[in-house]
Amino acid sequence: MRSPAYIVVALVVVVLFSLVAYRVSVHFATLPAEGEPAASAAAQQADAATATEAPPPPPAQAEALDAIERSAAVRSAVEGYFADRGDWPQSLAQLGLGVPGDHAGGPVAGITVQTQGVVSISLKPHVARGGVIRLTPTPTADGGFDWQCRASNYPAATRLPTCR
Repeated sequence: MRSPAYIVVALVVVVLFSLVAYRVSVHFATLPAEGEPAASAAAQQADAATATEAPPPPPAQAEALDAIERSAAVRSAVEGYFADRGDWPQSLAQLGLGVPGDHAGGPVAGITVQTQGVVSISLKPHVARGGVIRLTPTPTADGGFDWQCRASNYPAATRLPTCR
């Protein structure tokens, strides 16, 4: 029977050989073919696009964006209600969307609809104690809607360019 040391040495040699083979294959895969430019225009454009992408928002602002995104279904229902009736809904019940807690999740404790179709997003205490984001709809000439965002007791939301 062979000593365990021989088996360990054999395994180390196999692993080293595999790493060298992988490194060589990666090196040759990145070399341009003969007669081709060193970097293609598509690769340069992809690098430029990556360099200009905005960094992700800080976690608190990401939660604010998540809260606003979670209100999309309610905002869409408000828009549809106004388009059909020419008047703003005053509550979730008028939209057939249940109760505020039905829309809880992530940073959102609940979503309500107030007068003039204002969508009010209440935040969970661990996100912002007493924090509220209010989205106010305004019909546009082309039949769409602009949503103005205001926040209270939630500094992270007020740092968003779309919500002051």
